[in-house]
Amino acid sequence: MKERMRRILCCMGTAGVMTVMMAVPAMAADVTEDNQNIEVMQEAEQTETDVQDTEDGQDADMQENEEAQTEDTQDDSWSDKVAANVLTYANIREGADVSSQCIGRLPSGAVATVVGNDEGWLQVTSGEVNGYIREDLVVSGDEARNLYEAMYGAGDISVEAVTVDAEAEAAAEAAARAVQASAEAEQPEQGQAAEETEADNAQAAAQEVSVSTSDLDLMAAIIECEAGGESYEGKVGVGAVIMNRIRSGEFPNTLSEVIYQSGQFEPTWTGKLSNVLSRGASEACYAAAQDVFAGANTIGDRLFFHAGGGSGLTIGNQTFY
Repeated sequence: MKERMRRILCCMGTAGVMTVMMAVPAMAADVTEDNQNIEVMQEAEQTETDVQDTEDGQDADMQENEEAQTEDTQDDSWSDKVAANVLTYANIREGADVSSQCIGRLPSGAVATVVGNDEGWLQVTSGEVNGYIREDLVVSGDEARNLYEAMYGAGDISVEAVTVDAEAEAAAEAAARAVQASAEAEQPEQGQAAEETEADNAQAAAQEVSVSTSDLDLMAAIIECEAGGESYEGKVGVGAVIMNRIRSGEFPNTLSEVIYQSGQFEPTWTGKLSNVLSRGASEACYAAAQDVFAGANTIGDRLFFHAGGGSGLTIGNQTFY
């Protein structure tokens, strides 16, 4: 190989050798410059990649923080909320007492904001209603949100309490009593005599409770309104609540006053009780009423009930407490 190069150089002569020697450094310089350019481009590309990765990481962190803040905001927005965990509605009263006037009703799943509490009662505000609701009739926080969204869907709270017109209720109660009196006056004398005989028999066994034909009709009617589709035990349970109230000292001491007490039994102001009194209750409800007057009791000394489950004694679709 060396001999071959020697011959080539000899043939090229002195001028050729000089040309080759000058070309070699120039070629080497070009190669070095190209290598440097490649290295600069690679470094620029790496820097750009690093910057993009950093920006992507920052964007991801910002998104996670925003999502976390949104979730925290949603959780905080329900921290002071309650929802009615009942089948129909929960009463909102003027004071923290069952005998206090009913000023509003919170429909099932509807939401109220808690502003205070008082020994088993929550002071709430919902819509235009500000009052007190029993703590055992509602759920709070996440449970309230889940209940509301299950019934009304996610989004802003739009279902709240409705006000109760006390004057309208009083008028409805007066109308119901008038219908009751009219129905009693129209009963045939023979049928009335038979019913009075049954009422007298119940009165002898009931002790301390005055039973008349009108009382029997009224008890049977309210039992049908509140527990017409329930079992015998459930029907008796409703009647027993009324009898317990008469004896308790915390409520009025007559059947009519207990049933028509403002805000206590919904059928008295919706007209349902009046309709049942006009046509007469079912035989099963009369039988339950008679047994209640005779001392039948399936719920002990409980004074309240509501539709659906909850804390207390559940019979069929009602809970007594």
